[in-house]
Amino acid sequence: MDEQLIQKKFYEILIEGKEKHPIESLGELFIEENKKEIANLTDIRFAQGEVYFQHLDYEAAIFKWENIEGKLGPWAKKNIADAYFELELYDTAESIYKDVSTDNPVLKMEVFLQLFSLYIVGMKHPLARDVIKEAVAFDPDYPNVTKMARAFFEEQKDWPNAVELAVNESIRTESMAWFDVLHAYIKQGVAQSSAPDYFARMLESLYQLEPVRFEKMAVALWKNYKYTDSYFNWLEVITELIGKGEHSKEHRWNDLSNQYQEAFSRLLEGKYLIRDLKPVIPSLLENWLKISNGEQTIHAAAAVASWNKVFPESMNMLIVHEAEGILNQSSKVKGGLTASETLFESIAAWAQENELAVGYKLKWMIRELLNTNSYRLLLAGSAGSGKTSFMEALVGQTLGVHDYSGTISVQDSSESAIIEITGDEQKIVTELGETNGQKGSIMDIHLSSDYLQKQTLRVVDAPGFNGEKTISSDFQHHLAGSDGLLFVLDARAPFTGVERDLLLDIQAAAPQIPIHFLLNKMDTVYSDQVAMQMEDETWNKVNMYFPKAKVFTFSNKYEDSKQLNDFALFMNSNYRQDDWKEKRTEKVLNFIHQTLTYLLEKRASTERKWEHSIAWNEQMVEKLNGAMNQLADLEKEKIKTITKSYRSFKEEVKSEIFTKIPEILHNCSNLITENSDFSQVHVQLNQEMNEKIQEYVKQTLMPDYYHSLQKWISESEMEFTQSQQFMDDVSSGFNELYQEERIGLLGDFKVLDDWRRDADRMTSGIRIENVNILLRRTPAQLLLKGAGKLLGAIPQNKASMYNRYKKYLENEDFLDVALMISDRFLAQFELFEQSIERDITLFFRSAFSMLQKTIDTTQMETKEYQETLLHMRENPEVYRDPITLFEVKLNQAERLEKVEKRRLGKLQRNI
Repeated sequence: MDEQLIQKKFYEILIEGKEKHPIESLGELFIEENKKEIANLTDIRFAQGEVYFQHLDYEAAIFKWENIEGKLGPWAKKNIADAYFELELYDTAESIYKDVSTDNPVLKMEVFLQLFSLYIVGMKHPLARDVIKEAVAFDPDYPNVTKMARAFFEEQKDWPNAVELAVNESIRTESMAWFDVLHAYIKQGVAQSSAPDYFARMLESLYQLEPVRFEKMAVALWKNYKYTDSYFNWLEVITELIGKGEHSKEHRWNDLSNQYQEAFSRLLEGKYLIRDLKPVIPSLLENWLKISNGEQTIHAAAAVASWNKVFPESMNMLIVHEAEGILNQSSKVKGGLTASETLFESIAAWAQENELAVGYKLKWMIRELLNTNSYRLLLAGSAGSGKTSFMEALVGQTLGVHDYSGTISVQDSSESAIIEITGDEQKIVTELGETNGQKGSIMDIHLSSDYLQKQTLRVVDAPGFNGEKTISSDFQHHLAGSDGLLFVLDARAPFTGVERDLLLDIQAAAPQIPIHFLLNKMDTVYSDQVAMQMEDETWNKVNMYFPKAKVFTFSNKYEDSKQLNDFALFMNSNYRQDDWKEKRTEKVLNFIHQTLTYLLEKRASTERKWEHSIAWNEQMVEKLNGAMNQLADLEKEKIKTITKSYRSFKEEVKSEIFTKIPEILHNCSNLITENSDFSQVHVQLNQEMNEKIQEYVKQTLMPDYYHSLQKWISESEMEFTQSQQFMDDVSSGFNELYQEERIGLLGDFKVLDDWRRDADRMTSGIRIENVNILLRRTPAQLLLKGAGKLLGAIPQNKASMYNRYKKYLENEDFLDVALMISDRFLAQFELFEQSIERDITLFFRSAFSMLQKTIDTTQMETKEYQETLLHMRENPEVYRDPITLFEVKLNQAERLEKVEKRRLGKLQRNI
């Protein structure tokens, strides 16, 4: 019935067995039913609407369905909405669909699906998403509804809803098809937005259903979260799931075990703190050991044991005992050298990120050890024993390195190169004689050598011992990185007591390294018989302390080819018989130990460096402030001295004016005669007096003042030069402390040029404005001028007026005139004087600025150092934790190496 209603074929039930057209058959039924006293036309009208709909007469169908009530009423309303949908009246259709009210689950689902189609056609994708999710939630078993939802979500790239659908359907149906869909989503990387615990129930279900698929799903999720913030949450989810699951060793969880191994290694690379790892690692290791098989079990067991060693009691002791048992019973493990290389590279990368230098010498040594294509033979011996000459004989050419004070390494290579290596740098050297080397440096020579290539040999020539009673740390460094030691003895004095003691120290420092001897310079022995006797005596001496050691005799005078062939046999018989390649891993691990120790010491050294830098900077600021105060005192002194000097000569000039001006005016009495016109004589005298003053100013006063100014400027230049000398001494003192040219205090001598220019300007073309000398209204002048006008015209009174004027001019002090002349003459020089202090300040300004800038920079550096030191002290785990975790990885590698050594030991015992 529901299917017929869905397909709009309910009418077939009513006209079953009738051969006429449905419309005609339904018409006849309608007429018959209508004749009844109580007619029930609902079913017929509903059926007629279906037929009209089938024949695309949507308006007629709507007309028939509009008044349908009862059980078919909701279906009729849904069909009306379908008709409007076909008529593309989408808003009307949507409104009617939403108005359908029914308890029939099939009808309800059909409405959902029709709305879904409606929204897709109308490009209302968010509404389509909501309605299809509602449909799936209502009845996920409804035919094709989940397929439609999945297709829609994928088309819209609505991955969160697609993932949610796949997860829910996987759990609900337990269908592998849905698990596979989800797995594909995860591999595409579209499931990262979902938290790991969202997949827990799905994984648990799959774990029980299909272990193989479970492993693939878990690995895909692991990779999905590996580089996200949800990584730790994922580890918790998978750990809990594996931990509580029943596991059979019959299934080999190789891929999942690899993920555990990679996770353990990655978590210990210095990016996480111990407090973050302690809650995670023990369970992770327990699960790894639980699911691992074969060689993976050994790696997991080593990880458990190494973690427990660094963090005792953090692991379940039953698991620890199980791990130790596995390690004790294991007989083989691969890839130790490669794993050691990876560990060193991760340590070096972490150190570089934290601004720490592992050191070029250490990196070089690790790189050399990782190359197992050639045997590393270390040449040692007393200075003058002929080591370098023997090395040149092996190489087949003269190297010219006899004066080099560092270590020399020579290897065969198709590309020639000379590289000098120190702890701090690595540089290319163009000529062997270009550098004598510093203590501890390494000259790495790459050249073409048939003998080294054929013997797969690399020779390292350590600096000769020269009376030392103990071996140096540099020699120990090379000893630890060598496969064998050849100690060169001088035939003229072989195996001295000092050499014996040194060799015993060498043996104690590296008990595993094979030691043999080269008796060199045999050409200095007088005869073959003596040579044979000396060889025997030397071997006997050596044998007392080194019973396994052999002695090879050599001389540059003997035939080269035979000696070299014999030496090749000597090498193969005495050095290459041991498992030198297998020992390389152990050597690399030892150097990694040294690296971690160095980094821990570097931490304390760095902290001390910051403390020293802070203290030193604080002292420098104190010294710089002292220099600022000294410079300020010097500035004040120079302002006082130079200003006082200027005022001194200015006062001298002023004093001269007060002397000379009255004198000049007194002498003007000679300009009066008895024949003078005393009615106008004061006017004439006033003019002539001013001219005399102008003449004095121009010819005497101004030149004298200019000369005094120049003298003052010269004296000021000497004062500035003295100041510059002081500033040079200060600069030199500070630069010596800084050990660099950081401070250069310079005075601004342009001030003197400005003063010279001002002196020229002020003393050139100056003219004093005429002064009212005899035209003023003083009582004496008024009486003279009045008498002159009244009596001057009378001849007999001229003598009297002459005497009166002469007496007045000779007796008047004229100090007021001198004052006016002084004020007018010195006016611009007074302004100049006011600027002297400012100009002297300009001379010192640059020096003050540099000192202040240096103080500010030093204080800023101090603040940065203090913040860095505070951060180091407040967060010691940021530095300490990674090194501790690297120690865990190192311990794991060492345990794996012990497994391999035990295997090799068994092989040797069997042989």
